[in-house]
Amino acid sequence: MTSVDVARLAGVERSTVSLVLNGKAAGRVTPAVQALVWQAANQLGYLPNAAARTLRLGEPRAVALVVPQAVNPFFAPVLHGATVEARRRGHAVVLIDAEDDGAWRGRLLDTVSRQSVSGLLLWSALSDAELGSWRGRTVLIEDVRAGAPSVMLDVEGGAQQAARHLVQLGHRRFGHLAGRSSHPTFTRRKEAFLQTLREEAVGFEWSEMDAPFDLDGATRAAAELLRGPRRPTALFCDDDLLAAGAYKAARSLGLRIPADVSVVGFNDVPLARALEPELTTVAAEPDALGMRAVATLLDLLEGLEVVPSMLVPRLVVRGSTASPAV
Repeated sequence: MTSVDVARLAGVERSTVSLVLNGKAAGRVTPAVQALVWQAANQLGYLPNAAARTLRLGEPRAVALVVPQAVNPFFAPVLHGATVEARRRGHAVVLIDAEDDGAWRGRLLDTVSRQSVSGLLLWSALSDAELGSWRGRTVLIEDVRAGAPSVMLDVEGGAQQAARHLVQLGHRRFGHLAGRSSHPTFTRRKEAFLQTLREEAVGFEWSEMDAPFDLDGATRAAAELLRGPRRPTALFCDDDLLAAGAYKAARSLGLRIPADVSVVGFNDVPLARALEPELTTVAAEPDALGMRAVATLLDLLEGLEVVPSMLVPRLVVRGSTASPAV
């Protein structure tokens, strides 16, 4: 199978195929023609560059897991689950910390494209131009885009569970410790939480503070939320690391968890059970997410039919939530 076959099936010149599959089509080949080329390449099972060579020679193959912040505790079990499934199917997983820097991310992926990497598991959002030669061999995690399969968490359902739990406990003053990120997953969970409050918590109060995904920054942001006479009686945190910052802030202000303020996190990483009291949180099962993402990507690379999939999280109630004292 060669690029000539791809060109014939797509109805284009071989030079056009070369531009598209090598990530040089931007401004030179229309998006519609690029889509035709990738469709033909996927149908024929044709892979360009080093990825194709490793498949032909039977050498160890790799997929790349691209995340926005590798130090976040959530991504360790995602990587573990991805590695377990990849190893089972004869692949390795390369972790790439892309941060939220588009220029660097583009250069990084261009470098990776010349190595023995077959496809991408993509958490960080990429533009159509940045996807380049990765189109047709990428699975999106927690994002949806036409032409790319995705593996999603039902974060709306998880946020709804958290909101209902706090409402049923009697809370009406809520604070949101929001992750400082442009990723759509955080907007989705916030909107679902707020919609549940609108439906089930008459006369609720809402305050919000964004925070970086580090302990010191989260502590400062949570302290701002918890100061003042109308402080929230419950905090909803976008991440368990942010919730740990809320614990530190509460202690610094002389507040008890959960007697003075209830705290709910998101993800249920091991940190959630290391806190005292143990954290009530939405269990996202990141191991399962990593395994599902790799399975979807390898099916895609092998020419099998893939469909979007959704994992359903559940609320794990522990000691950090109780009825409000006031």
